[in-house]
Amino acid sequence: MMKSYQVGRPSERPLAGVKRILFTLAAMLLTSLTLTVMAQDVTVSGKVKGADGTGLPGVSVQAKGTAKGTQTDIEGAYKLAGVPKGATLVFSFVGMETKEVAVGNKTTVDVTLVDDTKALEEVVVVGYGTQKRKEISGTVTSLGSRDFNAGIVTNPLAAAQGKVAGLVITSSSGDPNSRPTVRLRGTGSLSAGSEPLYVIDGVIGAPIENVAPEDILTMDVLRDASSAAIYGSRGANGVILITTKRGKSGAPTVDYSAYVGQETISQRPDLLNGAEYREAATKYKQTYTDNGANTDWLDVITRKATSQNHNLGVSGGSENFSYRASVGYLDQTGTLLGSGKDRVNARLNLDSKAMNGKLAMKFNMSASQANADIAQNRAIGFAMNMRPTDPVYNSDGTYFQIPGTFANFNPLAVLENVSQKEKLQDLLFNTQLGYTIIEGLVFNVSGTLRTQNRNNSSFVKSTPGNLLSVVGGNSGSRSLNAVNDQQLETTLSYSKAVGANSTLNLLGGYTYQDVISDGFGASNNNFLSNDLGANNLGSGLGIRTNPNLLGSYKNEYKLVSFLARAQYSLANKYFATVNVRRDGSTKFGDNNKWGFFPSVSVGWALNEEAFLKGNSTIDNLKLRVSWGRTGNSEGISPLRSRSFYGPSGSYYDGLTDDFLPAYAIQGNPNPNLKWEVNVNYGAGIDFSMFKGKLSGSLDYYTRQTKDLLYVVNAPQEKGFVFPTILANVGSMQNRGVEISTSYQWVDNSKFSFSSTFVGSFNKNKVLSLKNDDFAAQDQIFLQTSLGSFIRGTSAVAFSVLQAGQPVGVFYGAKVAKIENGRYVFQDLNGDGKVNQANPDREDQTYLGSPTPLFVGGLTNNMKFGNIDFQFQLISNLGAKIVNTNNLLLGRQDGRLAESNALKSALTTVVNDERTLPMDYYVESGNYVRLNNASLGYTIPVGKSIVKRARIYVAGNNLLLFTKYSGVDPEISQALKVDGDNQRAPGIDVRETFYKTRGITAGVSLSF
Repeated sequence: MMKSYQVGRPSERPLAGVKRILFTLAAMLLTSLTLTVMAQDVTVSGKVKGADGTGLPGVSVQAKGTAKGTQTDIEGAYKLAGVPKGATLVFSFVGMETKEVAVGNKTTVDVTLVDDTKALEEVVVVGYGTQKRKEISGTVTSLGSRDFNAGIVTNPLAAAQGKVAGLVITSSSGDPNSRPTVRLRGTGSLSAGSEPLYVIDGVIGAPIENVAPEDILTMDVLRDASSAAIYGSRGANGVILITTKRGKSGAPTVDYSAYVGQETISQRPDLLNGAEYREAATKYKQTYTDNGANTDWLDVITRKATSQNHNLGVSGGSENFSYRASVGYLDQTGTLLGSGKDRVNARLNLDSKAMNGKLAMKFNMSASQANADIAQNRAIGFAMNMRPTDPVYNSDGTYFQIPGTFANFNPLAVLENVSQKEKLQDLLFNTQLGYTIIEGLVFNVSGTLRTQNRNNSSFVKSTPGNLLSVVGGNSGSRSLNAVNDQQLETTLSYSKAVGANSTLNLLGGYTYQDVISDGFGASNNNFLSNDLGANNLGSGLGIRTNPNLLGSYKNEYKLVSFLARAQYSLANKYFATVNVRRDGSTKFGDNNKWGFFPSVSVGWALNEEAFLKGNSTIDNLKLRVSWGRTGNSEGISPLRSRSFYGPSGSYYDGLTDDFLPAYAIQGNPNPNLKWEVNVNYGAGIDFSMFKGKLSGSLDYYTRQTKDLLYVVNAPQEKGFVFPTILANVGSMQNRGVEISTSYQWVDNSKFSFSSTFVGSFNKNKVLSLKNDDFAAQDQIFLQTSLGSFIRGTSAVAFSVLQAGQPVGVFYGAKVAKIENGRYVFQDLNGDGKVNQANPDREDQTYLGSPTPLFVGGLTNNMKFGNIDFQFQLISNLGAKIVNTNNLLLGRQDGRLAESNALKSALTTVVNDERTLPMDYYVESGNYVRLNNASLGYTIPVGKSIVKRARIYVAGNNLLLFTKYSGVDPEISQALKVDGDNQRAPGIDVRETFYKTRGITAGVSLSF
């Protein structure tokens, strides 16, 4: 048999075989890998249920560590393809605890999510202790550091603006040295102060303005008397508790934050420029000297202001010892030339445990030094008055001044030749010890020493052309004021579980405070040189003829208190708190040194009852009712209840042939002087719905202040020698409704969006201004100065205190028409005659309240991956404003020849020089403001030394929506009625430091 063979080149046959083999192996490997991958990716489906067994729609289902994810449908079902075998699924939903489930070999994964009780279990700081949020029966609002407003925020109060219902924070000035006006549930006093009590790490009355916002962990606001009554005589206007950050067990952590920013004036008056001024002078036939300039005087005295802030914190510790130390530096210039401040603050918090944990020790130390350059705000008024046709300097380089005028001073000369500085040093030491005697029984003692020194100096140069120099040439002054505050507090607390779901907490305590204030001041004038300023007062000649240029003082008061509290939680659904405090103060008369301040509040968790238990819509529903009495003595200086002698003029002494100081009685004794008392009634409801997506609270309150402290005329027929006396007269009332609500619009791994709204309605009314022994006038007119050196405007009575009306209600005439440029006033009493030159009080009436009816804030937070965005709107509605700038500069009267005017003067029909209180200049103060916005990015840091890194930009006071024709409708709500230095709320005066708009860029790092 014949064999056949294939003929070819021997070298090609083996190569072709190898290729086939390699191709076959590659195909097999690729197929194997494909099959393997396909085998590892699975499709997982299932259903997510709540604790009641019903399906949960909108639950986020995410494959951990991947971008694969989905959401449950309306029935709670989901289906997720391409899930790696062995992956872990993460199930998350607002208000529910996040759950992680390993897939393994399963293709069906069903889960049940339970309510996240962390919010209800959250511990909230209350007076002299803490309490679980769900057990609180009073009205308490808590803020964390993450809730604070971003941007140029140097004061924690400004950081909380628009965040707490009922807490009205008014920032009416752009001065870096100013403090916002703070009112909690309205103005509650005439003379004793209306600002809340500040407690920092348990220290009463610590200075909140010296606490860096970066050091704050939480801010708890006790809004009603039942919560604040534990502070007795201090809690009349509410209490704000600040808890600063402390160290934790673990490796040391370093936190650094910084920002740089720039501020500009956000709104300014619309004044005439040079061309418009010439046109107006021609139109109204005004004769003046045209110096050919076109000067924007406000631009001359203002600037773009820069600021920088740095804060460094180091924390760490072990199981029995932890620490946190921080230091901060702030440097902020003001938009008005000569204004600014810098501040250095340091804080050290130490925590230690000993004796097997029975002894807990805390040490808190804070120190701050703030240096303030205080500009002369009156320069703003002068700049508004100066004619734009005048130059800043004369040809010889001296300041230009209009000779022979009363109100027109070169504002730049004022700012550059008047120096006023303040150095404020504050040092605080606090030690707290807590010893657990037996389980649940703890004895605490706290000791505090706080010292504050305020050093002021001012100097006015004797510069040619500076017409504000006092008679006698230049002048200088120095003053030093010191406060030494010592506090001792001891408490004994007991906590015990009573049954399975009930607890009892008891507290008893004693506190002691001794405050000594002293200081001195010296002034002099007629110095030979300006070079030494106020640093060598003895070189002036003025003191040789005026010994009254020297003065000093010292006073002291003590406060002793006994306090007790009982808190009871029954069956985890009924809650009650009872507070009792008895305070004794040396400020008050011998017959009334002690005050008694009780309170009671109860709460009922309806969601724990059978008819709501397990409800799929309502997660939490609690009713609260409260009543309480608190006291007020904060604004009253010592010795006001006693009669004492003081210097009063001089007399001629024949033996010495000289005039010697004379002394006279400086006050009447009042042994019946007693505490001003606030009585509060309130009811509220807390709620959480839709698995925590919607939550909030609604409160109603009535707050009545009794025994108002006020200086009244002393009836001479009753034997009083001094013309006035501090007494308890009358009462005042605030009523209102507060609402807080938050809604989580979206919350998943890719995007989250939430909104929080807070709003409060408040109506204020003076009920009475008399008692059985003393009575104030039926109408107390508050005098307001409209600006320095303006004829006829040093004291205009726009506001009045009167029973039945809000505090500081505007009072004046009503304008019927403008006739020949003159105001024609209405006949309000119907007697057929009106004093048109100056209407009598009978032809005047109430023109509106300066207090807003509604104050609200809306904060929105968004997060997209590592990007976060936040913005806040705030609003005031219902307030009236007296626009005195329009009254003085918005008319075409004879002053135009020597002073500037608003552009509205070109079109106004008014040609009347009278500065009377009238409705013509009372305007609506309604506004909505884009108060704050920030955009941040959290930088992925991986496993580097940096644990967290975030950069951001932020803005303050970005937009304003209002019909108010003045500069800004956010007008000061401060009230002062004691003595000649009066202040009325809601009056827009020309010397107000204009609000600013700030833009910042910042960084936060953790190592």
